[in-house]
Amino acid sequence: MYDKEFKFIFDYAQGKVDDIEIVLSATNSFQTRINQQEIESFNYSDAKGLGVRVIVEGKLGYSYTEKFDEESFKMVVDEAVENAKLNEDSDPAIMADYPAVAAELDLYSKELDKVDVEDKIQIAKDLEKYAKAADARVFNVPYAVYGDTKAYSKIANSKGLNKEEKQNSAFCYVGALSQQNDDKRVGIEFFIGRDFNKIDPKKLAEISVKKSTDLLGGKPVKSGKYPVVFNNEMMATMLGTFASVFYADSVHQGKSLLIGKMGQKIANEKVNIIDDALHPEGANSRHFDSEGYPSQKTVLIKSGKLNSYLHNTKTALKDKVNSTGNGSRGYKGSLGISVSNLILEPGKNKENELLATHDKVIEIVALQGMHAGANTISGDFSLSAEGFLYENGKRQHSLKQFTVSGNFLKILQNVEMIADNFHFNSSSIGTASVLIRELAISG
Repeated sequence: MYDKEFKFIFDYAQGKVDDIEIVLSATNSFQTRINQQEIESFNYSDAKGLGVRVIVEGKLGYSYTEKFDEESFKMVVDEAVENAKLNEDSDPAIMADYPAVAAELDLYSKELDKVDVEDKIQIAKDLEKYAKAADARVFNVPYAVYGDTKAYSKIANSKGLNKEEKQNSAFCYVGALSQQNDDKRVGIEFFIGRDFNKIDPKKLAEISVKKSTDLLGGKPVKSGKYPVVFNNEMMATMLGTFASVFYADSVHQGKSLLIGKMGQKIANEKVNIIDDALHPEGANSRHFDSEGYPSQKTVLIKSGKLNSYLHNTKTALKDKVNSTGNGSRGYKGSLGISVSNLILEPGKNKENELLATHDKVIEIVALQGMHAGANTISGDFSLSAEGFLYENGKRQHSLKQFTVSGNFLKILQNVEMIADNFHFNSSSIGTASVLIRELAISG
């Protein structure tokens, strides 16, 4: 697809650039939201754009257009050339005809495309209906949402690279608000995948309601230091919040707490963290990254030792290593780095074993304030949390909202046990529940 448009741009750029790369992205999205069994919002959206990246005398320049005509294509090339001349970044960049990965990923469902819109709306209605019916303490269902996306991407460069990929997926989520006296709590559950028939709105609704009602009747916690279990969802939230510490460009810019620690032990030996863009169940799986570099599985921490940063070709060239296939950019942006499917590998223990290891354990099942309360450069965090107090392995009661404070690197160092209940969150960050030896809790 779009071969004629790409050829026109390559032909026009000849003699003006040393190398040129073209990325094209086209998406079709649908989303509906239900309130009181009525459609509160109903949106179809289409977006398409094309971006170029050029190398002129060793310097990079970028430009993009959302108009697909010859004058616009000439304009983006000319603008990118001018931007390259003004670029003061002297770090070298390369383009190449990268090979394809051997793996064949299942990224597109023709059956999902055939789902009738009425069936999609019914999913959202059922999410709300079942949530309200699940428990008398539910007084509102602020989120009953279904959506799906179809995306096409193509990347080619003047070295002969020419790759394209098509993906689609569906998602839905339900949020239930419950109340007991003056205590109000929210629980949210989601689905993301390509098999529409696997969406079980009753089960999703009941899980979201249980998450909220279990937290009702919370008692204050005495401030102090406690062993803490982050459940699998909140451990994924923590890992995702601090994912940028693994980005090579963060290291180069002095914005990572992992500067100078390559090869060093930075975590408990039980900790293995990988980025796996080829994971069969990952929502962010893909055959190639935003430079067309082949996707791979990268071990970041192996048995507690820092094994690799995440690279695009530009940071890899600077560090004299190979790219890890984590180049990231939309057609409007410049080249950066992002995770694909980021995974803390599960352990062999059951979650109840983690909760019974100490006389008293606090289980954290909700976190708020990740942007304001977490410093991704120092690793320090102070976050509002919700959870439960366990004594000798038995849940005693829920807790009124409290604050948990610490440092991300020290969390990895103080891992005592990792459970076997691995779970991907909606951002494709996957972890199991993790027991941390000690964290500061303020009630």
